[in-house]
Amino acid sequence: MDIIQEAENIEEEVVSFRRELHLYPELAGHEVMTTEYIRERLEEWGISYRLVEPAGVIGVIGSGSYTTALRADMDGLEVEEETELSFRSQNSGCMHACGHDGHMAILLAAAKILKEHENELDHRIMLVFQPAEEIAQGAADILETGILNQADRIFGLHIFSGIEKGKISLEPGPRMASTNWFSIRIGGKSGHAGKPQECVDAAVVAASLAMNLQTIISRSINPLESAVLTIGRMEAGTARNVIAGDAVLEGTVRTFSGAVQEQIRRRMEEIVEAAGQMYHADISLDFQPASHPALRNDERVVRDVMRQAAEVFSEDDFVHVPPMMLGEDFANYLMEIRGCFAFIGGGGRYPNHHSMFDFDEDILVQGVKLMLVFASV
Repeated sequence: MDIIQEAENIEEEVVSFRRELHLYPELAGHEVMTTEYIRERLEEWGISYRLVEPAGVIGVIGSGSYTTALRADMDGLEVEEETELSFRSQNSGCMHACGHDGHMAILLAAAKILKEHENELDHRIMLVFQPAEEIAQGAADILETGILNQADRIFGLHIFSGIEKGKISLEPGPRMASTNWFSIRIGGKSGHAGKPQECVDAAVVAASLAMNLQTIISRSINPLESAVLTIGRMEAGTARNVIAGDAVLEGTVRTFSGAVQEQIRRRMEEIVEAAGQMYHADISLDFQPASHPALRNDERVVRDVMRQAAEVFSEDDFVHVPPMMLGEDFANYLMEIRGCFAFIGGGGRYPNHHSMFDFDEDILVQGVKLMLVFASV
């Protein structure tokens, strides 16, 4: 496992990678500069690669009949950064607020070390720099190319501020939820604010739906099941003295069970239909199929990784983290390829997706070590 200990010697470089990537984040599907940055590093180190359109890079190290894939996501978020970091985002309205800059830096550092030891490898390593994770599209697009058809196992990791700095959570079974998106459009009848009897107030309908939809989780779903229904966007009206004629609600449903997901969809349809009748409004529900399933780590793969990890990490490096209702399109890979996904504590004060999000850069070496453990399994 000497190769893994070399992660200690690459600390300055992995921090540099992270800061350079953090400076110029790009939104999902538009990671052009990011792709070029990664391509240049791989080319510099003599690592063969294939570009993915419109963004993304797949590198290859070593050879053999057995293939291990290592994945890092690339996209930033539509967030205006408010940190005081010297390397804060230079792209207005876009920020690496979810640690993807760290994920890429970790995989780049691991790739450099693996390339230096390529002659010692007895199998092939694929480096998957994936775009568009934040819109849950990138993994499906990568799979569609067929590049990963020969992969025997796949691994990934994620930095989370809600976990103690440097601690690793790698556990079998369900770890993150499936994701459905929905939108509800309400057609009412606009009119003067002083003559409500002549109107159908779409704002009132929207408010009623926002409240009643929450009863699905609290009163229709078995409390022993995990589920979330969140309305993240609500829009109605054009002026303070005009009754709203139209309204829109948009949100997401998170579940671990397909049956629970379907139960929520049916109840949403029933509540929407009843609201239309009650308020004499024209209401439509667009409940989209899951963009990815629940993320479930393969028990045997986790066992194999933990056996290797015991030679590198201590028991204190690992911590139990309950499954999260957050979504992660790495789940799409696990539907096709055996593998697992780990969490690493970032030690930050602010949660992922916050405009002040940051993580302690000391954890990057820990991430490189874990990625090299994955590569050795």
